Amino acid sequence: MPDTLTTPPVLVRQNADRSRPSTAEWLVGATGRFGLVGLLVLVIATFSALSPSTYFTVTNFRLVLVNQTVTVIVALAATLPLLAHYLDASVGPMLGLAQGLAVWLIAVRDVPIWLAVVAVLAAAVAVGVLNTLLVLRFGMTSIIATLATGSVLMGLLYLITGGRVIFQNVPESFTGIARGDLAGIPLPLLYLLAIVVVLEVVVVWTPFGQRMYSMDGNLRGAARAGIDVNSYTLRAFVGAAVLAALAGLLLASRIGSGQPAVGQQFLLPAFAAAFLGAAVLRPGRVNMLGTLIAAYFVSFTIAGLQHLGAATWIESVFNGVAVIGGVSVAGLAVRRRRRLAVRHVERLEAEHPEPPHPASERDRP
Repeated sequence: MPDTLTTPPVLVRQNADRSRPSTAEWLVGATGRFGLVGLLVLVIATFSALSPSTYFTVTNFRLVLVNQTVTVIVALAATLPLLAHYLDASVGPMLGLAQGLAVWLIAVRDVPIWLAVVAVLAAAVAVGVLNTLLVLRFGMTSIIATLATGSVLMGLLYLITGGRVIFQNVPESFTGIARGDLAGIPLPLLYLLAIVVVLEVVVVWTPFGQRMYSMDGNLRGAARAGIDVNSYTLRAFVGAAVLAALAGLLLASRIGSGQPAVGQQFLLPAFAAAFLGAAVLRPGRVNMLGTLIAAYFVSFTIAGLQHLGAATWIESVFNGVAVIGGVSVAGLAVRRRRRLAVRHVERLEAEHPEPPHPASERDRP
């Protein structure tokens, strides 16, 4: 008698996520992935209708897009360690040190621009290595380690600047890096676009991103799975510090001065964008494009409220609400994905029931 063909239970589980979802599930998933994009369009349309003469103008859109490039780059810097569930609170202070150090070297110490940039990036690498050592070798949680590092960086910034704004003798060759246009497109936007493309390719299309996601805050489990935890942690923290330093260089070039107290104010908007971005495109997972969309969603919303006469404190309130909302929605997305995976497994097991096991020699009469 021929054996009945059945699908092994192991294959059922392996193919669970590949089973086709129902129409309702697909609609819910699409809403989760692209809902924030729709909200961004709705926000722009609403405020454009309410303030057509001031909000719905090329000048306003250009200002919002360009003015937020630094914040978006810092948000991308915060997103990189979050891939592996590390929280880097030193990205804001790193931005501050980078802009102050760059201007001090160029304007006060008369260092060539290229050498000053190299020095700033080298300092960023050192900060990333320090954060990695504190987390891996000294067993600190990432938030405690990076908060401590950030405090040190803010102290160094004050030491370098002497508590004063450095604005004299800043050459136009340095300020021109972020103040020009190329084919009518502001240079900061082109820099941001290049950074986003590189990060998206690295995170999505290379093993780096997949292994970072696989770490998921479980270092021992990742190590048992063959992932070099130390190497990927180092890359995450160094990459975040370098991105924050690039944001600091861009800020220094745009404003043409070194500020003694810049950095901490970028943290909340950065994490608001990173956490809110986890609810879009790949719900439940932080991702670079999601961070970009979330950052501009927050920026265009705040700009619209300010055009309607909202007080300045609305920005802090909205950023805080964005963090709470982003974390909550991302958590819901993770739980929903798990429920769908379990449901798919149950559906496939019902369609392909496991055959009864033959009796062993011990069980036979």
